[in-house]
Amino acid sequence: MRRGAITRGLIESIVRNDNIEYIDAVDEKMKAIVSNAVEDLSKQISYVNLNNVILQPANELLNGAMTDNSKFVYFLAVDNAQIDLNTSRSSRFWKNFKNRIVYAWNNRKVKKKVSKRKKKKEEESLQEVKINFDPANYNIYNLAEDLQTAIAKYMLPTTLLYLNDNRITVVGKEDFGSNTQIVLILVLYDGEKFKYFVNKKQGYISVDFSTRIQSLNEKIERVGGVFVDVLKILNVLYYDINNYMPNQIFMESVLYNCPDDLFEENEAYKTFVKIINYLSMHSMREFKSVENPENSIFKDKLCGNSASGFARLLNHLTNMK
Repeated sequence: MRRGAITRGLIESIVRNDNIEYIDAVDEKMKAIVSNAVEDLSKQISYVNLNNVILQPANELLNGAMTDNSKFVYFLAVDNAQIDLNTSRSSRFWKNFKNRIVYAWNNRKVKKKVSKRKKKKEEESLQEVKINFDPANYNIYNLAEDLQTAIAKYMLPTTLLYLNDNRITVVGKEDFGSNTQIVLILVLYDGEKFKYFVNKKQGYISVDFSTRIQSLNEKIERVGGVFVDVLKILNVLYYDINNYMPNQIFMESVLYNCPDDLFEENEAYKTFVKIINYLSMHSMREFKSVENPENSIFKDKLCGNSASGFARLLNHLTNMK
């Protein structure tokens, strides 16, 4: 795509490529698996239950601009003061990231038949896994480990579950389909905002999904669904230029700050061209973050480091005029 022209046909094909059935199927299945896993854990861990755990879509799964290269990213938040306190004082809070694999994809080239007796025995062994619950020290990282084990019980043996500190990544071709990656980021919740750990120097930062969702809804109400269409176009082109997906709060903020009169309902290509022309002639220095309007997109930590990648995309598009 990078060597070819960005034509009207290409832009319209990006908008049409919208597999809602697949997205909904993966989302619903993951919700069911997480619910079952949390319910299992609640029988051994008093700090978690179905009423104080929240599964919140965090990336383009939230804004509806999913592409073929999108991951299913969720915040899995727990609202429990004791876990919050234990996590804050835990020595593991400062440890380096680690990687673990619960199930490896063995013998991928040769499928083996598993007898019912063997399969039943494997399932029973999973159910016998005991949780080492220490109320005084149980923190978000312990919960991540236990949740990884609990989720694995509902996955096929070929599915991979990686644990990277407080982040669980699920890769399962047979469970969810090829090229599907699901990321669960375990965070804390205080009843209003999510508390997300960034790194040793920065510690926790608050994430306010309500402000972000409200800003997006207000914009879409004013300009129509073409907002999401253009966001999806930019996601695809950004990935094509940079080979990685952009930070969605950054991308949402860029479009949110574009004047409403640039958006034409049901005219994704015309809107896309107008917005690229506008951005090529205006500085984004004063653009506000949809997550925190008091900060610019260059000062809000949650906007990540997508600015340089977006500049490359914008430069590529303007040079093709």
